[in-house]
Amino acid sequence: MKIAPKKNIFPTLADIKHPLKASAPPLKPNQQNFQSNFFFENTIGKKCRKISVRRPNRISFPKIILTGLGIVILVSTLAGSLIFLKFGNPKTLILAKAGLIADNFQQALTALNNLEPQKAIIFFEKNNSELTAIQNNFQRFHLTKIINWGGFFGRTLILNQSALAVSRNLETLQTNGLNLFLNGGGQKLTEIIKNLQKEIGKIGQAANSIRNQIASMSDKMAFLKVNFFNLNQINRDLTNGYLDYNAKFYQLEDGLAGLLDILQSKNDIHWLVFFQNPAEIRPAGGFLGSYADLTISSGKLANMDVRDIYDPDGQLEKKVVPPLPLQVITTGWGARDANWFFDFPLSAKKVTEFLEASKIYQEKNIRFSGVVALNIKVLESVLGLSGPIKLSDYQFEINQNNFLKEIQKEVEAGADKTRGEPKRVLKVLTPVLLEKINNFNEGQKKELTEKLKFHLSQKDVMFFAKEPRLQNFFSQNGFDGGVYKLPDNFWGSYLAVVNANIAGGKSDFFVNQEINLDINLDDNGKASNQLKIKRTHSGSAEKDYWWRAANQNFLKIFTSPESRLVNLSGNSQKTVKPPVDYQKNNYQEDPDLLAIEKEQQFSEDFNIWAGKESGKTVWATWFNLPAGKTKTLEAKYETPATAYRLLKTGQIYQFVFDKQSGVDGKLKVAIEAPSGYKWQESQSYIYEYQNDNPPARLIINLALLKI
Repeated sequence: MKIAPKKNIFPTLADIKHPLKASAPPLKPNQQNFQSNFFFENTIGKKCRKISVRRPNRISFPKIILTGLGIVILVSTLAGSLIFLKFGNPKTLILAKAGLIADNFQQALTALNNLEPQKAIIFFEKNNSELTAIQNNFQRFHLTKIINWGGFFGRTLILNQSALAVSRNLETLQTNGLNLFLNGGGQKLTEIIKNLQKEIGKIGQAANSIRNQIASMSDKMAFLKVNFFNLNQINRDLTNGYLDYNAKFYQLEDGLAGLLDILQSKNDIHWLVFFQNPAEIRPAGGFLGSYADLTISSGKLANMDVRDIYDPDGQLEKKVVPPLPLQVITTGWGARDANWFFDFPLSAKKVTEFLEASKIYQEKNIRFSGVVALNIKVLESVLGLSGPIKLSDYQFEINQNNFLKEIQKEVEAGADKTRGEPKRVLKVLTPVLLEKINNFNEGQKKELTEKLKFHLSQKDVMFFAKEPRLQNFFSQNGFDGGVYKLPDNFWGSYLAVVNANIAGGKSDFFVNQEINLDINLDDNGKASNQLKIKRTHSGSAEKDYWWRAANQNFLKIFTSPESRLVNLSGNSQKTVKPPVDYQKNNYQEDPDLLAIEKEQQFSEDFNIWAGKESGKTVWATWFNLPAGKTKTLEAKYETPATAYRLLKTGQIYQFVFDKQSGVDGKLKVAIEAPSGYKWQESQSYIYEYQNDNPPARLIINLALLKI
């Protein structure tokens, strides 16, 4: 089998793996090029040049006169410049410089893709030098008199200078933004963001001006019936980079406007931080045992209140029917269990609703503007940079390697639990950790940025905002942990495997998961799928009971909308009965949960719930695992093509995988082309992908090739 090239895998992905070859190690954080940033493109490959065939024009006397006159004027005007410029002709100069400038710009955008504005600055500065030199030469030798080329490059220079200013402001935010926010620098932080807005506005103005001038120059060239400078190529080289990314700059500008509304609010803004523990996994991440209420005033952090999630739930008078699987452990639904939806924006919204309904916040009329969710891995990374932290109130030292175990032990069996404050240790630790971050040197700040970029790419950090423009920015750039929305007329396969630990202790810390999917396409584009989910619980030798508890797992498989289950085996039998008569006891039904549960139907043949959620077909079942055991769930299902397809060379098949926040594990996918075809990417009828720790979202595009 030939090695499949990487060109049709999104930049966030690792290399393709092949049978009988050793797996490559996971990508390092600074190798990740993820979709979590505002310059990420959702397409694969370079843009193709359009080719057109034109009939030769008839030669007429007036055309000969006009063409000759145009050439004479151009040559006479340019003659004196050729010695200075040391090029064979002006066309060579323009084409060479245009290609160089375009290449610099593309490399700058790549750097911004990687959240490396300092590298982008280098390439934008190179362009400044090139564009300034070109503009000066055009003015010196009066080349602007014919078609105003100097004006064209001058406007491109203005656009480049604004892009350079944007990069410098982004570098300042990256380096000092958190410090400004934590240390009363709200005014300075707001000024930086305003400057960003201003320069992005200049980019838009310059881009529109360049478009208009290109049209004007094209008209003049068409009138003279010459293309002395190969305008089409220059247009393509210079504008494809700048102008094609213009929409991304507008998107950033809109998101910044939403952020400024928060930072400049005359009233205090409250923002939530979810501390999610993946040792007890839930659909939107780990169990939400603790959270922080950040008070933002005049663009800076004014207060941080770290709380146990049971504090507000204990003062919640609202009675809501919980999801059926959760009725095993609770009679009523509350904030602690509300990150129940795989779609993080919906989970964040639901947790926020419960918190705002609690007396703690309802009586003060506190409303939360947004959420950032952090998995334990983020805090471990910070500890890796800060070094160990010794807590004077406790008889232990916290470091990167023992963080979860020591904190969990203190929460489950420490002295604070007997006093009714099991999460007090987090209240003590959080301000100390923030102080450590505040004192990071430049090297530590850069390393923290790299680690945060990696955690964004792995869905360890997710954002939600009630402000529509800011939320749209999060969503468009993959920061919000939302479920992928399939395009119209989608031909491909979607997969997400979503776990929920319900009364299984903290056993997920010792559970390893492997997903193996084989897809076989027939002559009509229909897919026959065989999915295997293997889970191993290695916590049987642990001393503490919460690690060695049986993993009680409610599993959901998200697939393409029209998928039909053929067979399922390996799942567990478990019957859940409502603990109370909810209607008789005046419990409310949540409309978002009700909309999902109304779509569900129980299949006794397979012992599953089948329904729809987030625009996908979902099969839900129990998949429990005792400590020290390995079990495999197998599902066979079919996915019809969305419409009748006449298969042909070049047709694209797309595979999409959405990862669950907080769950790592191997993913193996094999996709077999229809009979008579192979995949262009692998030059084989089978395309294989393997990654020991796939990114938050994996998208693979494959092109058919007739054999």
